[in-house]
Amino acid sequence: MSKKQKKRVKQLFETVNEGIQNLATVEQREVLPLLQAMQETVIAIGDIVERCITDSDCAIASLTNLAEMIYELSLDGNHEDFMKRSEVSACCENAKQEVDKVLPPVYEILFMPYKASMWDALESVYLEAAKAADCQVRVMPVPYYHVTEDRAALEMEYEGEQFPEGIPITDYREYRIEDALPDVIFIHNPYDDKNRVTSLSERYFSSELKKYTDHLVYIPYKVCGGKVKDFYCVMPGVKNAWRIFVQSKQVGEVYLKYNQSEKIVISGSPKIDKVVYNQLHKPEAPDEWKRAVDGRKVFLLNTHLEHIINDADCMICGLEQIITVFEGRGGAAVLWRPHPLSIETAKAMNPDILNRYQKVIERFKALDNGVYDETPDPHLAIALADAYIGDWSSMVVMFGVTGKPIFVRDVTLQKERGQKLREMAALQKREEEISEGRRFETAYYEDVICLEDYVDMILKGEDVLANRRKMEFANLVYNAQGNVGKQIWEYVKGEIG
Repeated sequence: MSKKQKKRVKQLFETVNEGIQNLATVEQREVLPLLQAMQETVIAIGDIVERCITDSDCAIASLTNLAEMIYELSLDGNHEDFMKRSEVSACCENAKQEVDKVLPPVYEILFMPYKASMWDALESVYLEAAKAADCQVRVMPVPYYHVTEDRAALEMEYEGEQFPEGIPITDYREYRIEDALPDVIFIHNPYDDKNRVTSLSERYFSSELKKYTDHLVYIPYKVCGGKVKDFYCVMPGVKNAWRIFVQSKQVGEVYLKYNQSEKIVISGSPKIDKVVYNQLHKPEAPDEWKRAVDGRKVFLLNTHLEHIINDADCMICGLEQIITVFEGRGGAAVLWRPHPLSIETAKAMNPDILNRYQKVIERFKALDNGVYDETPDPHLAIALADAYIGDWSSMVVMFGVTGKPIFVRDVTLQKERGQKLREMAALQKREEEISEGRRFETAYYEDVICLEDYVDMILKGEDVLANRRKMEFANLVYNAQGNVGKQIWEYVKGEIG
């Protein structure tokens, strides 16, 4: 039960007490309406307690007794009798004490993820909040819908069963935000009705959530390699948030173009906390992966959504090339982790390539040294891999924090190289554009080294850019000490306290 809800219960008890005191002085015609209002107030308290407290039998019994005594006063007309009023007053105090006994800690804190693979944006904050003795902390994954481009709902999906063991899950069907009135709600989905691939139910839009809490906190699930695109800084969840915790000063500068300065807090990303933790406590590969990865250098292949939408032919050609490279290198393993919404994006925004894309997936799964990673946790792949191959995404920065080598692909460049009639001047210009747009000094780029040579280099244990990489990426994320979640929670707790 939230601090706001507890305050509401206290106010309702005060209303009943005032009614008891007023019984001796009100005019006769006002007595019955006053008693009825008192009885309704007691019932309202009972409704709140039943909705918010599981073990509330004694409290409900005491409230029932109080409501019956008030009802009896309306029947026998003894409301002016001092003893009768004293009995009702004592009964009211007893009911208040019984309710106080079952009220949980003062603050109601609600985390509302939707995809299990994005839980890392909130997890380290939750782990700190869960330590607070004066807080009831809940994780309530909410269902989402796969939508078409015109936002017609296709199907609902719920991932509550996919969250890590040890995270108690609150069932969204049994928790009413409008009744609980959480003191703080944490979200990582800012889109409301602006996402063309997935959507939450309207009742979980940020525009609705802010009606029931004074502290709606948005923590982005993306980690940037520099500044964030303006698009993300004007989403409804950003506008409706009380505070937005951002990755770095560079990212904060873009948010400040569109939002009040007091809303933006530069903290680092909780996603990096998990990367740091896994460096110190490396997880073991699942049994079903060991055949492919044990004894081999592991390359994490990460593919994003942009190419599915805009460069699908190039993407598929590039994936086929990667499969060919690893088919001929038994000392290497490739762990392909596509963006969790890849299939949904193809269905919604480029259905013509879906069949070809699925065939590539099947070819990849046939590799003896390949793992197709559909687990909800991206950090397992980051921790197990020795090197990275892939598109620009949050994964690049997260992987870079580990200091391990990174190879950034460019599928459009690959297509241009494959066109024999392409003029060299045009290709050279394209390569110059790519060079100018490089974000990192310590990553390898496809216009400088081909994939085959990169893989062979890593197999030989060579990485000439290794010395400076960890520092470069640590600077990008502002805080790579593993304590971002703690700092965010201490800030929020300090503000609501």
